[in-house]
Amino acid sequence: MIDREAENSGDGEPEVLGRIRGLTPPRAEPSFRERLKRDFVSGSVGDRPRGVAISPHRRRPILGWASGLSAAAAVAFLVAALNQPPRWTALPSGGSGNVVVNGLSIPVRETAELTRRIRPGSRIRLESTKELDLVSSGVLAMQLSPGTEMVLPPPPGRWFGRGARANVAGGLLRVTTGRRFHGARLAITTPDATVRVTSTTLAVIAQPAGTCVCVLEGTAHVGPHRGAMTRVRPGSRCEVAHGGQTPKTGDMLDAERPRLVDLRDRMQAVMN
Repeated sequence: MIDREAENSGDGEPEVLGRIRGLTPPRAEPSFRERLKRDFVSGSVGDRPRGVAISPHRRRPILGWASGLSAAAAVAFLVAALNQPPRWTALPSGGSGNVVVNGLSIPVRETAELTRRIRPGSRIRLESTKELDLVSSGVLAMQLSPGTEMVLPPPPGRWFGRGARANVAGGLLRVTTGRRFHGARLAITTPDATVRVTSTTLAVIAQPAGTCVCVLEGTAHVGPHRGAMTRVRPGSRCEVAHGGQTPKTGDMLDAERPRLVDLRDRMQAVMN
């Protein structure tokens, strides 16, 4: 069956085409004609416009920065961890009595509890019948005599934080340094004097009459808080009287020589 509308749809085509042919072509604008003439003379008619290169959008390197910061933080954390010296450890004591740590009394024979309690800045008073040894392995060893009261210093770090300070309010403190202490500094203050320790073995005796420092080996510098420092050589002692400004030097006390030798020799295994 034939669709009549479709059959008749082409009847008007000749008429439409005739009308289109009879239309007057639009006149080109003068500017267009001039540009076309110029392009024809130059031979650039038909040239396609060159494409303009568009630089790709660059993403901000947020991820790169974040990765860099994370890596730097990890390195800083690792360096800080490796710089940390061994913590203070209390060694077994043959005496009886207590150690007062920041006001808390702990039996001197409970070395595990003492080790847990003592830390840099702790105020310690030894109320025992015998000495107490505290060790930061490879760095520093300290021996407190009965009746000694002091503020514990931080062991010097491996690469930075190499300076430390201790305070002896009264009593007798013996010190020997280890292999990892080399290049570090320890300042020990008493009511009357300041002692600057490098690599050495020495005793600091703080009494009401003044301070006496005996050096077994190495060197130390001793002086009043507001006075010049005196260099103390091995086998010598330096005394700063209470309220005095002029240190006096001489041979080390006979009683201290065997005690310091014993401390140094016993700590050889953990200091080197």
